[in-house]
Amino acid sequence: HQGLGLIPGFVTSLVPYLNGELKVPHIGWNSLDFKEGEPLFKYIRQGDCVYYVHSYFATRCEPYVIATSQYKVPVTGALRRDNVMGTQFHPEKSQSAGLQLLSNFVRWRP
Repeated sequence: HQGLGLIPGFVTSLVPYLNGELKVPHIGWNSLDFKEGEPLFKYIRQGDCVYYVHSYFATRCEPYVIATSQYKVPVTGALRRDNVMGTQFHPEKSQSAGLQLLSNFVRWRP
């Protein structure tokens, strides 16, 4: 489906990237690698774990990727374009890192 077009790119199945080596859907905790200085990640440490439940991920959107996690391949964890942000992982299930992210989002003033 075309989607809203707020962030250019594609949504792609994990299946062809994993060659049967890892399970799909990807369900579990993964460490987060994010761009320093991004307001969404203030007070969150590099490598903090976040919780994923997904079978697809964003691709061909590199200029907007602000965080990734490894699941055999780098999986887009978060995107930002101007005042639009989104996460692939579930902040509401990501314990203290997720709560901090949600707090940062509420306080963010682009």
